[in-house]
Amino acid sequence: MGMKDRLEQMKQRAQEAGKMVVDVGVDAAKEKRDAAVGLAKSKVDATTGFVVEKRDGAVNFASDAKTAFKEGDLEELLKRLPLPASPVQEEWQWSLGKLITSGNKPPLGTGMLLGLLDNFGTIDIGPEEVGFDGSTAKWHKVKAIRTRSLDGIIQKLSTDSFTESIENLLPLVPGRGWVSEKATSAIFTIWAMVADLAIRDPEAGRRQVVCEIEYKGWIRTKEAETGFFTGPVMALLPNLDQVFRDEAARRGVLVEQAEQTTIENAEARVAWLREKHAAIAAKREAARKQIEY
Repeated sequence: MGMKDRLEQMKQRAQEAGKMVVDVGVDAAKEKRDAAVGLAKSKVDATTGFVVEKRDGAVNFASDAKTAFKEGDLEELLKRLPLPASPVQEEWQWSLGKLITSGNKPPLGTGMLLGLLDNFGTIDIGPEEVGFDGSTAKWHKVKAIRTRSLDGIIQKLSTDSFTESIENLLPLVPGRGWVSEKATSAIFTIWAMVADLAIRDPEAGRRQVVCEIEYKGWIRTKEAETGFFTGPVMALLPNLDQVFRDEAARRGVLVEQAEQTTIENAEARVAWLREKHAAIAAKREAARKQIEY
């Protein structure tokens, strides 16, 4: 082998050695980069997982409140409900009886029973009168309209007892079981929707909802107050609540805001809502057993 060939061979080996060094350097840099990317991704995944876990926990808690007693899609029904125009030009009424017969043909002979439900499940507003749950007043006799917070409504739901009211209200006649079961199912579904709203939107706890009408009676001042159906419905229909407010303003009626009772600490509020949810679930179970009995 000549000198020229040896020089060429040495040059080739040097080039191959240099390439090897470069390749090793590139591979090392790639490993470091992949390790850094993997570490960063694991941190992102851990953070994302924590956020998702918290979100899913809240969603699951809200879903628990909407379990087997959900009947039909009441949320969609409420969205489609035609509300009165503002200013109010004609009498408007919506009731528990109208809700449970939406899309359901009631059995024969239940008309009287459904009418009795109006005593604790009716919203009335018109150019002449306004009221809740069968108690209405002429607008010119209304002295004040008062509100309650969403959390205040939930507090009332957890302490109110309505199964006894239905039991005492409906006489022992054919169709009583159907009306009682439908009314109870609808009420608990509405309650579930309110609980879901409170969980999904913490700011909703501060929302003020029209819930009481003070008016002049023959002898003394009277109140028409929302109950375990009408209060939640007013909370779920903010546009209807606004109609009440606008009509009151047009007539010079004062709307008095309720004292703010919302729990400011988020964790404490969730614990409070869980407690109220448990109380409502216990009422649901008691109502189910009562109906079966």
